[in-house]
Amino acid sequence: MKKTIIIFILSLISISSLKALGNDSSFLQSRNEPKIFVNNRILAVVNGKPLTTYDLMKKMDLSFYREYPHYTSSVEARYQFYQMAWKHTLEEMIDKELILADAKEMKVEISSGDIRQEMESSFGPNIIGNLDKVGMSYDEAAKIIESDMIIRRMIGGRVHSKAIRQVTPSKIRASYDEFIQDPANTRSTQWSYQVITIKEPSIEQTEKTAKTTYQLLMNGLALDDLVDHMKKEKLLDRKGNITVSNLLSNQDQELSKDYKAAMDDLNPGMYSTPFMHKSRATRSTVYRIIFVKDKIPGGTPTYQEIETMLKNRLLDVVIDQETDLYLKKLRDYNHVRQSDIEAQLPASYEPFVLKS
Repeated sequence: MKKTIIIFILSLISISSLKALGNDSSFLQSRNEPKIFVNNRILAVVNGKPLTTYDLMKKMDLSFYREYPHYTSSVEARYQFYQMAWKHTLEEMIDKELILADAKEMKVEISSGDIRQEMESSFGPNIIGNLDKVGMSYDEAAKIIESDMIIRRMIGGRVHSKAIRQVTPSKIRASYDEFIQDPANTRSTQWSYQVITIKEPSIEQTEKTAKTTYQLLMNGLALDDLVDHMKKEKLLDRKGNITVSNLLSNQDQELSKDYKAAMDDLNPGMYSTPFMHKSRATRSTVYRIIFVKDKIPGGTPTYQEIETMLKNRLLDVVIDQETDLYLKKLRDYNHVRQSDIEAQLPASYEPFVLKS
């Protein structure tokens, strides 16, 4: 489905370009508004319930509105979404009916209040108005929403509980040991810093002023007060200049050789000793002092830092595996075979056709 969505997003870019062209009134007038025609038929029968192309379209309309509300009025966008998603959606609908049958046996129910809350979450407070945009009644949408909520509850009970029991602390720890073996997972030191730049008419003066600046900072002068203090006390030549940069953020590999050498042994709250540096902007020689505001050491992340990430990643894998097993059991139990489903549909079948 991820591949389908990526392709669909690319198609939306093309549609957006077409719409931009369509802002010209003469273009709009000469263009016939296309319509989507539905070749309605029974696509599959699950537990005696027929699933039609019309049912499929309603399900996709709901997904389309949730994911791409800004394209609801675009016939072309909706059609392309149908084309990309209908086969996958049909598979989901078949599995959904099997899960709902399982839920019925388990006597799983959803309250009307929970359904209403989910409707407002999906469509906002103006539920009826927004449903009109996708051509769906309140009852139709509520039924789909209720089914989706039941399915989430069933998956939670049948799948998630099993997955959580399988992702043990020892498995998370083993995943960490494997994670740190990969050089790609070694991070660089992250620096947050400010640069003080001093420039006087001569190199000798610049060096002297840089040393004075450094001593003032070591004696406790606040960095925010530095420039005003230097000017007020006339510690700069009238042709000289001193600046303090905004807060910068870089990783080790992004620093110049001079900066890295000056910062390597610094910790947060420390200043580098003044060093000579060639200004890229003016190509002149200046002196610089670096103040390190924050430093996140590089190397391998600790277990505590990534434990939650590793746990969630393992859970995702196990949930996918358990979901596949659960659905396979349901299909086997209900004698639903993929070959039977495909045999019902002609090879040339097109459920949706776009016509002007």
